[in-house]
Amino acid sequence: MRWLVDEMFPPAVARELNDLGHDAVAVGEIGLAGAADDVIYRVAADQDRVIVTENVADFARIVAERVARGQTVVPVAFVRKANFPRGAALSVRLARHLDRWAGESPEPYPGGHWP
Repeated sequence: MRWLVDEMFPPAVARELNDLGHDAVAVGEIGLAGAADDVIYRVAADQDRVIVTENVADFARIVAERVARGQTVVPVAFVRKANFPRGAALSVRLARHLDRWAGESPEPYPGGHWP
């Protein structure tokens, strides 16, 4: 699966996903650190990537707006902060969790998901 990992997560999440056989990039690694969420979404849509984020409010709004306009919509994997607390093992735990979800949902529908 192709992933775009939002900047609230360490770039190591993308590296771990790559080690598991995915194609993952972190927002900061592709020059999007501090970019508006609309820009991040557009890049994900252009590159056909699943967005990984905790930012439900903004990305749910963007999905709804793009659907209303008939624009390309990509899957967004919403991560609950409470399920993945910060710490040394975050990158490995989150990447393994997303890898399992990708195996169970190899072609996720466009829009929000709670893996």
